[in-house]
Amino acid sequence: GSSSPAAPSPPTPPAEIVVPTAAQMIEIRGDMDAPAEEISIKNIEFRATRPTYMEAHGVPSGGDWALQRLGAIYLDGTKGVEISGNLFTKMDSHAVFLSGYNRNTSITRNEFYSLGMSGVALWGRTVNGTNDGRNGDQPRFTLFDGNFCHQIGLFQKQSSCYFQAVSAQNTITRNVCFNLPRAAVNFNDGFGGGNEMAANVLFNTCRESSDHGAFNSWDRLPYITNVGDPNGSTRPAWNNMHHNLIVSNYAADGGCFDNDDGSSYYEMHHNFCVFGGHKGDFDGHSKYSHHTVYIYPVSYFKACFSMDIQNIPPKGYGETYSNNICILQDAGGMYLHFASVELDDPSIDVGIHMGNNSLYVPGGAESATVVGQSSQMSFADWAKAGHDTTTKANGTMPTVEEMMSWGQSILQQ
Repeated sequence: GSSSPAAPSPPTPPAEIVVPTAAQMIEIRGDMDAPAEEISIKNIEFRATRPTYMEAHGVPSGGDWALQRLGAIYLDGTKGVEISGNLFTKMDSHAVFLSGYNRNTSITRNEFYSLGMSGVALWGRTVNGTNDGRNGDQPRFTLFDGNFCHQIGLFQKQSSCYFQAVSAQNTITRNVCFNLPRAAVNFNDGFGGGNEMAANVLFNTCRESSDHGAFNSWDRLPYITNVGDPNGSTRPAWNNMHHNLIVSNYAADGGCFDNDDGSSYYEMHHNFCVFGGHKGDFDGHSKYSHHTVYIYPVSYFKACFSMDIQNIPPKGYGETYSNNICILQDAGGMYLHFASVELDDPSIDVGIHMGNNSLYVPGGAESATVVGQSSQMSFADWAKAGHDTTTKANGTMPTVEEMMSWGQSILQQ
């Protein structure tokens, strides 16, 4: 005969239930004239802060984010604070929050795991809420280095391992970030510039959202600072993005560097990007991609270089794509894509600078396409018309081993 399987035993109730009541565990406050200085927070496990999703929010700048000025570690008015070797886990708030004036904060070798919100968030202040940031009341010269950040944004989906708004001159290096619902690194605006992002590993981002990239930036509002020009200017210093390994899988359809909505003054070089091309849209300009390996690029369109809803930047503010390796998966793949510009527009040669790239596509130069608003042509015909004559298209596709060796070489240069 046969018998039914035994019913499973009920789960064993937990020996202890923890109900967190604190939103912040360490709060350090000073001011610009008398900052709290040289404080170290090291080798501590921070666990269980209460949910802060419904606390009072603010919109920090022109990007998409709204958030609270709250975190398990909260800094406002500090200089030289070190946060190192800690574990932040099982929290329903931001783990670390830098608000207003903070200088030379060092956030290194921490693990951020199983968080309801972001790992680290920076939010500065301007003069009376205007676009004048010359008061210096912002996080600057922050070092975010060697951190391990994963399984975050479990409840607040607009979360990142690292986020900054109204902040400048920061360094994001040697971090590993993966398994989160949105971008791993997010710049909410173009305030000041002068940031460096290097030697990071980003993958498994945008697992619960799209219209975004592994790295995302917006630049919808001009800010006056002394960063790009000591006399004050809305032109920021250049951001330097290099030697990163980024895989834009899941729904990171904006690519490796999703320079969205006016993003400008980015130099992106010596990166290994899988599923990510060069992107410009909504009046972005002054972006320079070079010496990077792009494998099966996607930036909303499957193209090595895609300029979406905008006109060509004017002379002196152009977009540059040179000395790259771009591998298109399919015959007929797009080398260059313009969503809002016709291919006979004379401004293309003024505001778009492309050359010395190595293009791989099934079928070679006759197969690769250059696509405009209402027409397209082969890359071979595009070159015959006098455009981008130094780029070479190859119909022999590289092996996986070759692609990996190119990436390794680029990252080691």
